[in-house]
Amino acid sequence: MLDFNYTLLIQFLNILILLVLLRTFLFKPVLNALTRRRLFIQSLAQDIEDEKKHATELERRYEEGAKERKRPIMEQREATVRDAHTASVKVVEVARSELTKELEVLKERVRSESAAALQSLAGEADRLSREITNKVLKRGA
Repeated sequence: MLDFNYTLLIQFLNILILLVLLRTFLFKPVLNALTRRRLFIQSLAQDIEDEKKHATELERRYEEGAKERKRPIMEQREATVRDAHTASVKVVEVARSELTKELEVLKERVRSESAAALQSLAGEADRLSREITNKVLKRGA
């Protein structure tokens, strides 16, 4: 059977000493290093989140500033477009009124020329009818 003697006690003490030494020189430093690494990584992750929030805030402020800077330019552009539209409408109205006046002048000129041509043709028709009548009468006589 098993014999319990002092060597078993020495082996037990050796294991205890080994565990204490391992704990002191191996486990604690490794666990401390792992803890420091975990804390460092967590702090980096927190820093990244903070920087993302800061970047988002900067982007939002930039967009607002850009909108504020663009607003007067857009208002000026819209005012210019409105003014140009108003001016073009006025030009069209002036051109339309001038064309109407010119059309009236042309109509009047056509009327007067047609009346003159009609009178001329009426006079010519009378002359031609007299000539024809004279020729017919001369042949018949």
